[in-house]
Amino acid sequence: MTFLQALVLGVLQGVTEFLPVSSSGHLALVQSLFQDFEQPGLLYDTMLHAATMLAIFFFFRKRMLRLFKAVLGIFLAKYNVCYYEEKNLLAGIVIATIPTGIIGYLLKDYAQAVFEKPAVVGYCLIITSLMLFLADSQIKRGKISPIKSLLVGISQGLAVFPGISRSGTTIFVGLKAGISREDTAEFSFLISIPAILGATLLQLRHIDEVTSSSGWFNYIAGMTAAFIFGVLSIRLILGIVKSAKMSIFAIYCLIIGISAIVWL
Repeated sequence: MTFLQALVLGVLQGVTEFLPVSSSGHLALVQSLFQDFEQPGLLYDTMLHAATMLAIFFFFRKRMLRLFKAVLGIFLAKYNVCYYEEKNLLAGIVIATIPTGIIGYLLKDYAQAVFEKPAVVGYCLIITSLMLFLADSQIKRGKISPIKSLLVGISQGLAVFPGISRSGTTIFVGLKAGISREDTAEFSFLISIPAILGATLLQLRHIDEVTSSSGWFNYIAGMTAAFIFGVLSIRLILGIVKSAKMSIFAIYCLIIGISAIVWL
C-alpha cells in the first residue's frame, strides 16, 4: 500500500463512514480498482474506523462528557442527576452493543471474504439503497426503549458485510421502530463506539505487522484524513436525516451497486 493509496482510503473512510453508503463497501470497491494493490489486512481498515470513532468523540464531546458523568453517577451521589437524565440512553447503548458484538463475531470471517468479491458488495449496496428509500417515510416520533435498542443493535451487527451501510441500516431500523429522527441519528453514532472499539482492540494483536516507518506514516496519514472528513460528514448527515432526504443516498447506492455488479 502506497502513501497515496493510504490517503485516498482515509479520505474515503471519513466521508463514507457516517453517510449511509457503506464505508467498508467503498473501501472494498476502491481497493479492487487500485493496480497491484496489496491488501494490508483488516488492521488498516480497523484503524481507519478508529479514527472516525475519534471524530464521534470530538463532535459529540459535550454529550460524551454527560454520559461519562452519568456512569459516575451510578457510584457517586454528586453525579446522580446526570445518571437519571441519561440512564435510558446508557441502557440503550449497552443493550444495542450486545447483539452487535455477538453477530459481528459470528459473521466476521464471512464479511472479510466479501471484501474480495465486488459483485457481492454491489448486491449489498442495492439492499442498502432499498432501506434508504424507505427511511424517509416515518410517522411515529417516539423515544429510545430497550426493545428498540435491541432491534437497532441487531441491525448494526448485520451491517458487518461490506455494502450494507452501518449508519444507513441503524437509522432505517431506528426510524421504523418509532424513534425520532434526531434521537435516531445520534443513537446510531453513539452505539458505533463500542463496536469500533471492540474491533480495534481485536485487531491490535496484528499491529506488529507494521514493521517499517513508511508503513506507520501511511497509517497515520490515512487516519488523520479519516478523522477530518469524518467530522465533516457527521455534520452533513445530521442535517439530512432531520430533513428526511435519505433518498439522495439511496439513488447513489443503487447506481454504485449496479455498476459494481456489471463492471467489477
